[in-house]
Amino acid sequence: MATRRFARLLSPAQPRLTTAHTLLQPSHHRQPGGHQKHLISRTLATATPEPQSSSTSQGHLLGQIRPSTLSAHEVFAPLTKGRPVFRIRQPIEIIREPGDFYQELLRGIQRAKRRIYLSSLYIGSEETELIGHLDQALAHNSSLQVHILLDCLRGTRTNKSGASSATLVAPLVQKYGEDRVHVSMYHTPALNGLSKRAWPQRYNETFGLQHIKLYLFDDETIISGANLSRDYFTNRQDRYMKIDDRAMADYFVELVEAIGSFSFRLRGVAQGQSGFGLEIAGGFPDPSQEPHEFVRRANDIMAQFLLRAETQHTLTSMPEPTETLAIPTVQMSQLGITQDESHMDEFFKITSSYARRHGCRNLMASAYFNFSDFHKEHVLSSHSRWDLLVASPEANGFYAAKGISKYIPDMYSIIEYQFLKAARRRARGDIAVEEYVRPGWTYHGKGVWCYLDEKLPQLTMIGSPNYGYRSLYCDLEAQVTLVPGSGAGLQTDIHQEALYLLSHSKMVNENELRQRIRGSPVWLYGLKPFILKKM
Repeated sequence: MATRRFARLLSPAQPRLTTAHTLLQPSHHRQPGGHQKHLISRTLATATPEPQSSSTSQGHLLGQIRPSTLSAHEVFAPLTKGRPVFRIRQPIEIIREPGDFYQELLRGIQRAKRRIYLSSLYIGSEETELIGHLDQALAHNSSLQVHILLDCLRGTRTNKSGASSATLVAPLVQKYGEDRVHVSMYHTPALNGLSKRAWPQRYNETFGLQHIKLYLFDDETIISGANLSRDYFTNRQDRYMKIDDRAMADYFVELVEAIGSFSFRLRGVAQGQSGFGLEIAGGFPDPSQEPHEFVRRANDIMAQFLLRAETQHTLTSMPEPTETLAIPTVQMSQLGITQDESHMDEFFKITSSYARRHGCRNLMASAYFNFSDFHKEHVLSSHSRWDLLVASPEANGFYAAKGISKYIPDMYSIIEYQFLKAARRRARGDIAVEEYVRPGWTYHGKGVWCYLDEKLPQLTMIGSPNYGYRSLYCDLEAQVTLVPGSGAGLQTDIHQEALYLLSHSKMVNENELRQRIRGSPVWLYGLKPFILKKM
């Protein structure tokens, strides 16, 4: 049962108002030191409408406020223009826990009859059980094809024992042949020439990565932001949705194969030897040696793929009320592909416009408070209410790291504080920041939940983008926008997913963050431009 702990998310959406008084719960609900818990309610009776331009009087604006007669499918119809759209008729399963996600991966491998496609940043070098299940599946089914897409830089980074994602999967290629096990390793064109030789492992990954996370077994696709390593299977919280739809699975198969066509291919070595080889696919230009020609040809491949997908999966008629629409989008700015950026821009405009008349509230989550200027400005200027969910310092993957990396959570707190300060200056009392706090856990979830003028969400986005500078300009990203149909319970499931994540969060305010960052080394502020663009 929902409690007052989620009053902001559950309270009816209202047109954006500048609150004269934000009413916290009585003092016995406050934590020592003035830190409020995520227990907040806003009384609209004490709110005053946001000042309007001279061309729109306050009374005229309020007179336009009325319940919407449009369905979510109609409100979000502009998102379907120029993009592939899939009508999902089978139930969509939301997976909550990392352990359940891992078990779904193993079950998917065991059940697959025709194809397995795994796209991830990397596979943890310790994941021998996962690779063992792939080995068994290939051994028991000679018709099974496996295609793994990883990032070349991250996938060849070695640990202290010399192991990497590449050394982990190479034996499968050697044992079953490249015609059955295809391993693609994408390399950014931004790291080339002298810079490729100068930058060491780990740091060279800041130039750009293959960041798409999807796990496909025959016609079932798990969309996620999680990688394939032990912490993502145990105590690193992410999001995961399983969609059973052949047409959509075919779309993602073609996406992985398109990226694979301009990636390095992992080659096996002679029998009895260890190691692996890398060879650029199909005589394609090496991105580290011919970056401009690489970008030109990769852009051609992706543009053709997107045009073909749009043509084959255009929404030609209004969906039935019970149908769920799935809209996949990709972002590959280094290759000249900015589909997801345009999609998000359209979404922000739709919800802001809708909020002026009917009210709207949104929740946007990211692993890090490192939203790009594009996302921050849309949130700050929107007429919608916004909650932003990010990792607390303790739930940040860099917490307790060694060297300069240990200061990264502090840098995110500085950025968080500056954002709330900007929100206050714009009189945006309807913007709140929540931090995920769960002892022993880290947080990596990302996505959007949109509540129009109802208590259940009418849209969600799920996938790999963290909505930061890197997501927009550096990495390969993919996400899926779902507009749920009525009657199947998906809206309730999506809402419960949001509440579950928020149940491990607390709201933070400007004063609390000011105290937190007090004493941070001055030089840390100088790193802000680097952190914003590279982490």
